[in-house]
Amino acid sequence: MKRLFTLTIISIFILLATGCTINKTQEIIRPVQYTIVHSGSNIADKIFFGYLKSSSLTDLSFQIEGTLKKVYVNEGQTVTKGQIIAELDAPLYHIQVQEAQYALSDAIIQYQNAKSYYDRIKKLHAAGGISDNDTDNARTKMESANYQIQIAREKLNYMIHRSGYERIYAPTNGIILSKVASEQQYLNPGSTVVQFQGSKDVEAYVFVSQNYINKISHGQKAKVKVDAIKNKVFDAQVKEISQTSLEQLSYRVKLKIFNQTPNLKDGMSASANFEISGSEKNQILIPVNSLIKEGDKNIVFTITEKNNNLGTIKKNFVETGELNGDRIVIKNGLNDGDYVVTRGVSEVQEGQRVKY
Repeated sequence: MKRLFTLTIISIFILLATGCTINKTQEIIRPVQYTIVHSGSNIADKIFFGYLKSSSLTDLSFQIEGTLKKVYVNEGQTVTKGQIIAELDAPLYHIQVQEAQYALSDAIIQYQNAKSYYDRIKKLHAAGGISDNDTDNARTKMESANYQIQIAREKLNYMIHRSGYERIYAPTNGIILSKVASEQQYLNPGSTVVQFQGSKDVEAYVFVSQNYINKISHGQKAKVKVDAIKNKVFDAQVKEISQTSLEQLSYRVKLKIFNQTPNLKDGMSASANFEISGSEKNQILIPVNSLIKEGDKNIVFTITEKNNNLGTIKKNFVETGELNGDRIVIKNGLNDGDYVVTRGVSEVQEGQRVKY
């Protein structure tokens, strides 16, 4: 009898202890983060994605042949207008300059001889010893020799002007994208030495769906972000809109970027944010990470029965619309002013008490 009484006491103690544990477990309230959703007006921000492209991507080259003597810049280096880029060793060019100098000297000598001969003929003609025809021939030869001087002098001036062709200079402020030729390499005229990009000539190309292309106009303002440049927003303006669609029924829109920096490079990923008049008024947008899947349905958790930063989780089946950057349109299932759970979504369930 005493043993039975003892076992009963122990059992009651275990049940009480277990009950206390369950109560304590149920009292654990999980913290969550939230956002209050508001239906907006018919003006919405839309983000479209694309890339940067330089409008002045240039292959810098020599206009004469020779051996690449020196490249003074490195890939990725920023240069200023007029800065020397590369220098050429062009012995053939120097020979051509000397030949032009010799040709001019010879033309001057030929003219002097022709003029002296004409002066003699003219005196003899005045004395009646030379015919008019011989005099005319002598004068023609002198004039032809003088014309040859003009041709030789123009050719020499052209060759001297080409002396600048032994060097390449930066056409504007910009950046060296790549070095194509190597020092001591023999180059023909027009062979690329470096690829150059002007620092103020980078444009953004974004792709706009057919649903929004007619809501974007020439000269419209936009904000451009570049993936490789964090915490920087560039002012931009629509410069050109393609009239034909590309893949997936999208249209290419070209934007001029105003406050450019040397960090902007051809080919970088970019996005453009436009303010666009929407077709749906009072639409609700929520962060994409607030949305979860349950089978083939979309679910959003909201906080109800709110009191002193405590509330109860409610499951909401929603109908989604278009994706807009890191937000998504909710067509049905939420109301203006709902408290939507944005963090801790995968760790809550309907009816659970939470701290928000």
